Amino acid sequence: MDDGRDAREATIDRLPELIAALPERERALAERLFQVVVTEGEIEPPPGMEPWLERTFGSVAATRHQRIVRVMNRWTFEGATFNPLRSRRPGAGTTSATPAADPPELRQRIEGARGDDFCQPETRTPADSFGRVRGAQTVTAANVAKADGWHSVAIFARHDPLALDEAQVSDLLTTALEWARQARQSDPAARHFFLLWNCLWRAGASLIHGHAQMTLSHSMAHARVEGQRAAAERYHIETGGDFFSDLAEVHEALGLRTTPAHAVAGFASLTPVKEREVTLLAFGAQIQDLSRMAAPLWETLRVALGVMGVRSFNVALYGPPFEVNESMVGWSRVPLVARFVDRGAPLSPTSDIAALELFGSSVISSDPFDVARTLRANAAL
Repeated sequence: MDDGRDAREATIDRLPELIAALPERERALAERLFQVVVTEGEIEPPPGMEPWLERTFGSVAATRHQRIVRVMNRWTFEGATFNPLRSRRPGAGTTSATPAADPPELRQRIEGARGDDFCQPETRTPADSFGRVRGAQTVTAANVAKADGWHSVAIFARHDPLALDEAQVSDLLTTALEWARQARQSDPAARHFFLLWNCLWRAGASLIHGHAQMTLSHSMAHARVEGQRAAAERYHIETGGDFFSDLAEVHEALGLRTTPAHAVAGFASLTPVKEREVTLLAFGAQIQDLSRMAAPLWETLRVALGVMGVRSFNVALYGPPFEVNESMVGWSRVPLVARFVDRGAPLSPTSDIAALELFGSSVISSDPFDVARTLRANAAL
């Protein structure tokens, strides 16, 4: 999408038209990768309900006729249903688009948790069998209730999980990689690395103190990572293409790029698992190259927290296993991957995940085109 006006006006509800307008190669890739279905929803509200609809959704007309866009990746079967109107539902818990000072209650909860176990990791958390890894701003601890044989925590020096900067992100990735190296010295068969970062309780963090986690698995990666690997291999066998490269190319062509010209390709996903998902791909990189993700990941977080008003989020980083060999089918086609999602207002009393997300497909109120424009407009890389 080269036309500046088109890029400014692109919205998710115009996705079929945007794909149809792509050059032949990009259009063919988009149609090969995605199935897009548009449907119309209608309601007939009683007259007495109209004032509430006006106040809540901006206009009665916006609710009478609704355009819903469903997107599914034909290879991974990841999918999302888009309807921006859902962000205005009472109690929706979506992130405010105007980042002001944090609500006093949020600050009180963060400050009130000072003194928790992660504030004193050396005496109140266990070490791994090989000890701890200490970075400039991060120290590791063994996870007490493990989700894998190797499962540890990277604890930030700062208690406040929102007090982030590029140095902390870089130190996290350096410390996590060194943890994996030391674990592999004890257990060379452990080769599938996964980093997860849950910020605040709404994103699944059990403690408020800033921290991330790492796992290192033996015979297989986590299920959804294995699913992407299998999809990429099947895509190559059936089409001859490279799944991840083509995925990045289609998002770029549609105007969904989030990073400037850079070694890492970033885009706002057309099939987000939750709100404002951003995917970063480092092609040709191995887990040993984890530091390549530090700058683009920090840029995503910086704009998300500072411009979009995000306060609770999830991040995951993964890629090919350590020591890929010929018997490990498909891993050579998997780049280093980072994924970020916004989990909504941390003080909201409602969950952002329900039966559709668990058993159907994600329901999304944010527009990936807005996400991409905001990140590009505020890029510092």
